[in-house]
Amino acid sequence: MPGAYANVQLNVGNKHDVLVVAASAVIFNKGGLRIATVGADDRVLLKSITIGRDRGSTIEIASGLSPEDRVIESAPDGIVDGDRVRVKETSNPAAATPSSSSLATSPNKG
Repeated sequence: MPGAYANVQLNVGNKHDVLVVAASAVIFNKGGLRIATVGADDRVLLKSITIGRDRGSTIEIASGLSPEDRVIESAPDGIVDGDRVRVKETSNPAAATPSSSSLATSPNKG
């Protein structure tokens, strides 16, 4: 019917054991969707990911990331594999879920 209005609510449920990261952690570039992580040697490793649901400020990661990965929450432009970073743990409430971890970093080329 033209001009009709409907209010629809969908219950999509909640997945358990899902990795969730801050939306600012996702890097969109020509290589696809990636997340910058920090290895034990404090060097950057860009990981290709597949996203699940986009919740606005957070995003579910369907594949490509493990719970042990240290995620750079807001990677600077131009960050590349092998960049050395200085790690400073944060207490970001959005990242304080059992299935995610966030780091504030400063690039330290060399």
